[in-house]
Amino acid sequence: MRALFEKLTFGEQSSVLVRQFKLPYFDAPWHYHPEYELTYIVQGYGRRFVGDHVESFQAGDLVLVGPDLPHFWRSDDEFYQGKAELQSESIVVQFPNDFIQQGLATVPEAMVVRQLLDRSRYGLRFSSSSIGAIVDQLERLPQKTGLLPLLGLLEILNELSNDRDATLLASDGYQLAPSAAETERMKRVFDHMLNHFREEIRVEQIASVAGMAEAAFCRYFKKRTRKSFVEYLNELRISHARKLLTDFDLSISQVGLECGFNNSSHFHRQFKLHTGVTPLHYQTMARQK
Repeated sequence: MRALFEKLTFGEQSSVLVRQFKLPYFDAPWHYHPEYELTYIVQGYGRRFVGDHVESFQAGDLVLVGPDLPHFWRSDDEFYQGKAELQSESIVVQFPNDFIQQGLATVPEAMVVRQLLDRSRYGLRFSSSSIGAIVDQLERLPQKTGLLPLLGLLEILNELSNDRDATLLASDGYQLAPSAAETERMKRVFDHMLNHFREEIRVEQIASVAGMAEAAFCRYFKKRTRKSFVEYLNELRISHARKLLTDFDLSISQVGLECGFNNSSHFHRQFKLHTGVTPLHYQTMARQK
């Protein structure tokens, strides 16, 4: 599937686009657009890609993505197997950059909202406490009409601007608004990693997927993500390991093998490097919660 520049269509009398999606799985491709996007996950889980950042998401996840920042949410593999009990649902609010350039630029009271939106250029994931404060307003937003969606969005953004624990996602050196060809290349790389991270992936193999020589690919990937391919792959594997340790009754060795670590000692080293604790300690804490 080719990565796309997405053209959003707003109604003549609307400056905010609010949509609620209920699907078997999240199916939007790796894409970008010049509008801001606030995405709330009502149901479902998987992995979220924002620029050069990847991590697991689940119900209750709320992220604000700035203009021209590539992103997509990918459901976990079991969602694509036709299981009726698995559903994916999200509320997506999109609004144009002119919202800031023209609408809020001269409003002194809106300074904190302008600062929030400026930080969202690289993606913001909000804390659970801040999400809890606005989730009822957000879930009512799709039913509002006229001026109410805009007023509701402003109220939500104002509340989120107080979130001191919001986390920046993409690195500050990430290149915004990439060309369609480059976006497609990264999409191929991400897809291959997602489909094969449980297996051994050699650098020459992933370089071939990108259509590049090995040395050129290593430089390209490091420039785009600020990490080597091996570092990035290990982060993806550890992210999956954390989910397995939390949600499934598997032994530590089984989790390591399921995540592509054929060597138990290497799995333990990588897991502690990324989380600060051993897999067993992480599993114990998750079960206590």
